[in-house]
Amino acid sequence: MTGCSRPNYAPLAGSWEPDYGLDRFEATVRDYEKEEKISPPPKHPIVLIGSSSFTRWKNAAADLSPLPVLNRGFGGSTLPEVAHYLDRTVFPHQPSAIVVYCENDMFGKKAKTPQQTRDAYVRLTQVIRERLPKVRMYYVSMKPSPSRWNRRAEVEEANKLIKAFIGTDRNHRYIDITRVMLKDGRPDGSIFVKDSLHMNAEGYRRWTEVLKPALSR
Repeated sequence: MTGCSRPNYAPLAGSWEPDYGLDRFEATVRDYEKEEKISPPPKHPIVLIGSSSFTRWKNAAADLSPLPVLNRGFGGSTLPEVAHYLDRTVFPHQPSAIVVYCENDMFGKKAKTPQQTRDAYVRLTQVIRERLPKVRMYYVSMKPSPSRWNRRAEVEEANKLIKAFIGTDRNHRYIDITRVMLKDGRPDGSIFVKDSLHMNAEGYRRWTEVLKPALSR
């Protein structure tokens, strides 16, 4: 790959098998496919993939305009589920870039460790690189939120491990959104909705301030 040595795909932890079906968001993906038949997406878009923080970003295309953004986040998905649907959410669009945000792997009934979460992201990257070896990739750091603040050490460790995996690859960047979401060292409650996990419009405005310049470079 351009500008870097070959990444280390070796796992840090033991294997992890999901306790759920990887197709549990099939209805959402089918809805996306139906929408595309009615309103074709932009050519070679920047595809957003991941979980509900992307799914709920209804104005992502407008907020990140004039970048050609296609939002394909779905539900409370995990990294294995995101990988499972790449053939339908990403690869058909021949994307110019792929942006990943996914924070649920450590918070299910059968939770992953930070190391297993890193391994799941590594596997997702590997699947993407097998098909699109030169596509630009971006990992958005898992956000600090009030409802998960007691698990912040694990979140920070997973972010750190993923950042180390990405390294200095010029085609793969780590985007840290932590700073703009904190106030006095804690999650800024004013940018979250009532569940203290998902963001309101102000939260997405702050994300836009960070993501748009990074994706425009």
